[in-house]
Amino acid sequence: ALDMARLPRYGANKSAVVQGVGLLGIYAVAWLRKRVGMDSVFCLDTDAERLKTAKRFGGIPLLVTGDDQDVLERSRTIREMYPRGVDVAVEMTGAKHVIHEGVQLLRNGGHYSFTGMVHPDSQLSSLTGETIIRKCLTIRGVHNYTPWNLEEAVKFLDEFREELPLESVLSPTSYRLSQINEAFQQAHTGSYCRVVVDCQNI
Repeated sequence: ALDMARLPRYGANKSAVVQGVGLLGIYAVAWLRKRVGMDSVFCLDTDAERLKTAKRFGGIPLLVTGDDQDVLERSRTIREMYPRGVDVAVEMTGAKHVIHEGVQLLRNGGHYSFTGMVHPDSQLSSLTGETIIRKCLTIRGVHNYTPWNLEEAVKFLDEFREELPLESVLSPTSYRLSQINEAFQQAHTGSYCRVVVDCQNI
């Protein structure tokens, strides 16, 4: 969904917002910065630690606290740099309430990629056909992948393995299978995108 051929046909394609910076969100940040060549990728998340990781991958972190003033501040920060709005928004949170903000941050003719809302509680009651039409938005849902996508992903990681802090998304400790409960406790802290369990080491 973030291939150059699928991005907006008009405009610079130099700015994006990624909503949710878990592992897939961080990968989106890296792809947009390194492969697409965007100047600015704003990262929105409720977790300050995840935002620190996203910054290491080239993102501009913006903490989500949940109040209305917070939304206005994020919009002001982004529109100071891009008065017309960003070119691309990527939903990675799984939360339907973020869609309104994503649409508001997009420029006319922008591209919105839905990835996280793979569940029934995802009715888009805040998004109207009028908004999509008047802003000339392209909305694309993304689910599953092809062998070509996997090949491209591996090539990307190999190409930028020296530039991107790939190890930062993994826990520094590798847990034995007998320590699985400790691994789950570590995972629940949210400190790392993925906790490593060595299934060959019991």
